[in-house]
Parts: sequence; C-alpha cells; structure tokens
Amino acid sequence: MALPKKKSRSITVDDTWYRWMVSIHQHVLNLTIEAEDDPGQTFQALFEPHDQFKREADGNWSFHRQGRSLTPRDVTKIIRYGLANNWKPQSKGQKPILLYAWDAERVAPGAQNPDTNEVPLRDIAIEQVSDLRFDLSLDPYWRKTLFAAELFKRFTLPEDYFGISNRARDCGLHFAVFNDGYTECGFVVFGIESVDFPDVLMYTTNNPSII
Repeated sequence: MALPKKKSRSITVDDTWYRWMVSIHQHVLNLTIEAEDDPGQTFQALFEPHDQFKREADGNWSFHRQGRSLTPRDVTKIIRYGLANNWKPQSKGQKPILLYAWDAERVAPGAQNPDTNEVPLRDIAIEQVSDLRFDLSLDPYWRKTLFAAELFKRFTLPEDYFGISNRARDCGLHFAVFNDGYTECGFVVFGIESVDFPDVLMYTTNNPSII
C-alpha cells in the first residue's frame, strides 16, 4: 500500500525520488520510506522520541513536546543505508525491512536542541534502568531478596540506593525490581522498571547459586 500523499513528503536522493512519512506509536517514531513512483518494498526505521518534560509550579513534571525531529538530512542517511543493506524499493512482494532504534540512531543521530527548562525525563529513566541491571546483579542484598521473592512482586528501590544517579534522583524518578521467573537452566530473571514510565522495563538473568 502506497503512503498517503497528504501525510507524506517527497525527497530525491542520488537522482531518485522517494516518499517518506513519520508516525508516532507507543513512544516510538516510525519512519517509513518507499519509492515515489510504482513503490515496491518499504523501509522502516524506528527512533526514540526523546520526550521533553517541564516541571510545573506544583513540582510535578508534565510532558511538553516530542524532542526528536527527523529532517530530510536524516531521511537521506537512512535511505542510503537501506540501499547499501539489501533494500529493494522497486521490488514487489517483498516484506518491509525494519531498522530498530539502536541502529537507526547510529545511522542518523540527528540533533536535539531542548529548551533550558526542559528535561528528557524518559531518556533519563531508560539510562538509569539499564545501569541498574548491572548494579542489582552485583548487590548481595537484592540478589538474596529477589531469589526468594514471590514472582512479580514489586520492590521499590529506596531513593538513596547507591545505583540511582544524582540526575535521576533530582528529577524524583523511582524504580522497582521484581523476580520475573526462571530460565530453562535455572537462572532467575530480575526485572527492573521505571515506576514513572512503566513501559521502560529491562531484564537481567542471575545464577541463584551465587549470592
């Protein structure tokens, strides 16, 4: 199905015309590209939105704007990357090629120019949850606690937990951990999530024979 012309834009790369459109779904920017004329296989690239928040007078944070913009320059980089990696925009009957956010950001990192009063709160939560996977896997207290915990029972980390960065702490972000079950080889899966952004959730596996 061709992209709707009212919602998409045209771009020329190396004397060939393409059409592209950006949609946002569940905190993900989806860039879809196809050939302008007689489109065939589509190319899709996912990007983190880098949502920006501002603190209100009552101290609470509120969403201000989506901070990641995709420019024609970004789209050009993605097109050239796709063409160099088996994308066939004129080929019919081919499944779309999908480039996940990690690689898409590497190919087209873009530029962010937030207002000085804005904070990428969700990005901070993502970075913190990623770091906590390592900290909790080495923490004897939490290893012992989670090994014996009821499945899926959430434990909120104390605000002064050493693994929580000053930046996350200053923003008032909270994090929870839980036992998510077991792997086939008997390892315990720890889940670490952002209380403020429940969709920010990562896992790490741990050997219960080592405390």
